[in-house]
Amino acid sequence: MKDRYEKWAIDIDFPQDLFFYKMYVEYSEIIILLKNLVDHAQILEIKFEYFVSYKVTIDLALMKMVNENDEFRGFARSTCSSYLDSVIEGSYDILERKNIEHFVICNLENVIEVLSDEPATFRWLSEEEVHTHVN
Repeated sequence: MKDRYEKWAIDIDFPQDLFFYKMYVEYSEIIILLKNLVDHAQILEIKFEYFVSYKVTIDLALMKMVNENDEFRGFARSTCSSYLDSVIEGSYDILERKNIEHFVICNLENVIEVLSDEPATFRWLSEEEVHTHVN
């Protein structure tokens, strides 16, 4: 099956040049923090309330493409990908394809892929929250 991705429409304005800052898992949540390359005081929180699987890729050829082509950066989603196929197959029919999507976050330093039954929420952290995360 050929991987098919579409642009992941997000209701928040964000710059193209976001770079990886932090990522952590709390119980069934995964939280990804990306910083604005130009204004380091801006941190974007991407939060999945539930996830089935995730992976972070730091592949030099892939990162070269991400850094050279602005259009490649950003957010995509898929219901038809080899990553999703492999996790569904490995679950021995515990997981159903119709309930899970493959979300892709391409930033300047890596590609983060998350399988979840719901899209993430996006928000800019407040100044106080930024100071908490930085320290």
